[in-house]
Amino acid sequence: MRGAMNVLQLANSGLGPPVAGTVAAAVALLNRPTDSMILGSQLAAYGALAGRWPGAPEAERPALAQALGDSPFAHRIQSALNGYTRAAWAGADAVPPAPQAQALRAFDGLSGLDRQIVAALRGGPLGETPLTTVADYRARLQAELDAAAADASPRRLDSVTLSDAAQAALDGTAAQPPAVASPQPQPRSAQIAAALAAYAKTAG
Repeated sequence: MRGAMNVLQLANSGLGPPVAGTVAAAVALLNRPTDSMILGSQLAAYGALAGRWPGAPEAERPALAQALGDSPFAHRIQSALNGYTRAAWAGADAVPPAPQAQALRAFDGLSGLDRQIVAALRGGPLGETPLTTVADYRARLQAELDAAAADASPRRLDSVTLSDAAQAALDGTAAQPPAVASPQPQPRSAQIAAALAAYAKTAG
């Protein structure tokens, strides 16, 4: 997870389309209280002013700095992003999929307006249009969780089917081959007779 986001750092990023309308109108919009009716317009104005900041003339910079760093909307953005970052922190020792699961739970736990802010500002480059929606950003978090969970799951080992004979051999129940009878000792007289017969055959 990225660390707590400083809005003035965003303002210096140079991202975002050219400002639509006048700078004064955009600045005024960011100084209005945020509600669901104007949130989208405020996010667009914020991105546009942030994109204007790098090349803005010195005369505009005080107004831009106030709008991007100290306006009510800037404070609302800071609160939403920093609150989400803290809630999404799973701990230094967390291993996948715990961080991804915590990020999704933290996002679901935000207010409706804060979810829109987080999705718009974390879902793509600042000032990018159209803004990333809550549904799209949540789907991204869910996909990251699913991928992490799949990577962390134990690998299934390939199985080998043994024949009945092989299994019986492993179990020690296989039929044993018949034992070969050991030669029986012959009587002493028979041994002598056999020796004499062999000698006579050789001598002859």
